Amino acid sequence: MTERKFNIPLILLAAASFAIGFFGFAAESILLAVGVIIASIKLREKYLIKIPVAICIIAIIASGAFFAVLVWQEVKGIGSTDYWLMRLIFGEMK
Repeated sequence: MTERKFNIPLILLAAASFAIGFFGFAAESILLAVGVIIASIKLREKYLIKIPVAICIIAIIASGAFFAVLVWQEVKGIGSTDYWLMRLIFGEMK
């Protein structure tokens, strides 16, 4: 039986996804996290994938919650962000 190892680049990309979401880029964080999960699933026979998948799930949840707050603020009319996705969805700020 072969010993599976950690895939360090996938772990670093998962951590980067969490960091990107932490600094306010929700859509980019979610896209990177989904990409890391897909790559992890493709490499599951060769590498251990629990760590990058767990980090990515946390990043998706956190970024999704942040995105939900941004949308809620825009709907209520109290949005004060200049995030490109909010401007794309809701138009120019008032």
